[in-house]
Amino acid sequence: MKFPLLSTFCFSLLTFSLSFSQTNQNISLFREETLLFDSFLNNASNKEHTSIKPYLNSPELEAISDSIKESMKRRIDFFPSIVTEDKKKGDRMINVNGIFTSQLGYEQAAVAKNKLLLDGGLSLDAWYNHKFSLNLIFFSGNSSFPSYIDTSIKHSHVIPGIGSAYSSKQNYSYQYYSGYFSYSPNRIFNVQIGKDKHFWGDGYRSLFLSDVSNSFPFLKISTTAWKIKYVNLFTMMKDVTDSPFKNDFKNKYGTFHYLSWNATKRINLSLFESIIWQGEDSNRVRNFDVNYLNPVIFYRPVEYSLGSSDNALLGFAYKIKAGEKNHQQFYGQIILDEFLLKEVLAVFKKIAHPLDHTIKYGWWGNKQGVQLGFKSFDLFSLKNLYFQTEINAVRPYTYSHGSVQQNYGNYNQALAHPLGANFTESVSILNYHHRKWMVEAEFLYAIYGKDKDTLNYGGNIFLSYTDNRAHDYGNKFWQGLKTNMFYTQLRLAYYLIPSSDVIAEAGVAIRQEKNSAASLSSSYFFIGIKTGLMNRYNDF
Repeated sequence: MKFPLLSTFCFSLLTFSLSFSQTNQNISLFREETLLFDSFLNNASNKEHTSIKPYLNSPELEAISDSIKESMKRRIDFFPSIVTEDKKKGDRMINVNGIFTSQLGYEQAAVAKNKLLLDGGLSLDAWYNHKFSLNLIFFSGNSSFPSYIDTSIKHSHVIPGIGSAYSSKQNYSYQYYSGYFSYSPNRIFNVQIGKDKHFWGDGYRSLFLSDVSNSFPFLKISTTAWKIKYVNLFTMMKDVTDSPFKNDFKNKYGTFHYLSWNATKRINLSLFESIIWQGEDSNRVRNFDVNYLNPVIFYRPVEYSLGSSDNALLGFAYKIKAGEKNHQQFYGQIILDEFLLKEVLAVFKKIAHPLDHTIKYGWWGNKQGVQLGFKSFDLFSLKNLYFQTEINAVRPYTYSHGSVQQNYGNYNQALAHPLGANFTESVSILNYHHRKWMVEAEFLYAIYGKDKDTLNYGGNIFLSYTDNRAHDYGNKFWQGLKTNMFYTQLRLAYYLIPSSDVIAEAGVAIRQEKNSAASLSSSYFFIGIKTGLMNRYNDF
C-alpha cells in the first residue's frame, strides 16, 4: 500500500501472449478508444452502424487501428510475445494481460481527505479461425472515493458501474468480472453469450441502454445485411433494492431489440424497444418468458397478448452526417415509456387557454425523454480536435414501474441515464489527441428534482410510481426539491505503453450541488496510472 503506483505498474508488465491475427472480438467500450475510431467510422463512405456498441472487430477496423497507431507513433511493444501461424488450421491467438487502476487523489470539500483508487486483475483474449473469440476479465480493488460518490455508495451499497461494495480499511473492497464467447459463422450473423456491458446510441449518454450499471448475463444475436443491422439482446439482471446481501438479490429479465438503418450515406434511422419483467414475487416464480424470444420487432403486441403489466419502452434515434468532409454530426434519441396522445395534447391545450383552470395537464403517466446532440471530429479544421455537446431531458417517473423489481435498472443503477428521471442536462466535451498526448475538458450542468416530505416526485426510478406519488396531474420537470448541479473536469493523459493502453493521467474535477436545503461543493485533484478498460462515470 506504500507504493501503489509502482506495484501496479510492475504488475501490468507481467503478461504473456501467443499472437496471431485477430478476428470477431468486441472493441472495448472505453470511450477514449472508441473515440479514436469514430472520426473514421462517421464519414459518408463508411457503412458502420455507430450507435451499436461495443463495435465488433473486423478487417476494416483492424486497418483503422493500425493507421491510428502509426499516426500516433504508438508501435512500441514492451510485452514478451511468441508469434506462430498454422495456415491449414487458421489463425489463432491467446493473449493474457495485467489490468489495473492506481490513482492518488485529494478532495477539497467540507472535510478534506486523501483518496486512493486501487484495483488490479487480468484479462484474457482468445481467437480462432476468424470465427470464434473469447474474452474474460476479472479485477478486484480496495478504494476510497470522493464524498458525493461515497454518499451514493452508502445509499445503494454498490460501487458505480462495478458491483457490490464491501466495507474495508481503505473504505470499500469490490470485485468485477465480465466475459463473453463470440461466434461469427459468416459476415451476416454474430452470436455472443456472456456477461458484459452494452451501449446503444451516438451520444455521450444513452436514453436506451448504457454502460452505467454493472455487467449482466446476456445472449446477443446481431444480423447485418444490406443497409440494416438488427440486434436481439436477451438478458438477466439483478434487483438489489431490498437488501445489500447477495442471497436476497432477485432476478429480473429483459429483452431488447435495436434496428439500425442507413437510409442514405448521411442519414441513419433507428428503432428501439425493450421489455423488463420480474423473475418472482410473493405469488409466483417466473423465469425467462419464452414468449419474448420472438425475434421480430415490436414486442408491445406480444406483451398485450399476454395480458402482462411488464415494463415496456419504445424509442427512436437518428444521426445526420454533415459538412463537406462529414466531420460534423447531428444525432438524437426519443424514449417513450408511456404515451397517451390525449394527455400530451392537454399541455398544448393549456398553453392555448392559460386561464381555463378546468384543463387537467401534466399527467404523471406522460413518461418520455429526449436527447439532442452535435459532434465535430476536426473542429476548426484542426485534426484530432473533437467536440461534442448534447442535451438530455427525461420527464418524471420515466423508467420506473409499479413493481420496483420491473424498473429500468440493474444492480441499483440505471440502465440508461445515471440521473434517472425528472431532469434536464447539458454536457459538452472538448478532446484533443496529439501522438501519445491527450487533453480533455468536460462541462456539465444539470437540473433535477429530488424527493421531499416523503413524497415521490418521479426522479428516483427505484421507487414504485404507485407509492406516495406527489400528484396525478400538474407534473413537470424538476418538481420536488429543485437542484442545480455543475460538474467540470480537466484531464491530461499520456500513453506510457500505447500497445496495451497503459495511460498516465492527472487532472481536477469540480462538482457543485445546490438547492434550497443545502449547498455541497467538492474539488478533487488526482494523478494516476491505469489501463484503458472500461468507462467509470463520476459525472452524476
